Amino acid sequence: MSAAVITASASILVAVLVFILSQRAQLRQERRQARFARVSSQLRELYGPLNALVDVNERIWEVLREVHLPPQAERRPEAGTEDWRRWRDHALMPANRRMRELIIEHADLLVETDVPQPLRDFCAHVTSLEIVLAAETERLREVTLIRHPGIAYTSYVRDTYRCLKGEQQHLVPE
Repeated sequence: MSAAVITASASILVAVLVFILSQRAQLRQERRQARFARVSSQLRELYGPLNALVDVNERIWEVLREVHLPPQAERRPEAGTEDWRRWRDHALMPANRRMRELIIEHADLLVETDVPQPLRDFCAHVTSLEIVLAAETERLREVTLIRHPGIAYTSYVRDTYRCLKGEQQHLVPE
């Protein structure tokens, strides 16, 4: 083989190799951009608003427990104070309804394939409370069938939000 043929073959081989490596790098970059867009959408449309609403409701709940909330044994529609009902009806429940709407409307943005149990329990709890409130307006007594999932729900929302924020920071385009 002549030196010219070897040089030409090497040049072609290098060009093909550069092309393949360039394609792989471009594919990795496109996947990274797609993942960044997905995570950003998850944060903007679901987990960000959900996290903010959880924080607000948890803060209100903490203060209400200290000031206005009837003792556990007295948390019945007819036993609650007017202050408690006002806070429940005009602060907690509107936020609860909005959180339920976010979860249902943006279920496609969940991190998991299936709706996680804390989110299912929360949505069921809010729906259960709707029945209690409807009965209360008719002067009927109804109990909440499904309790709030508590720390399981708030931890899920906060942990998932933090995890996605971390991933978003890692994926920020350079």
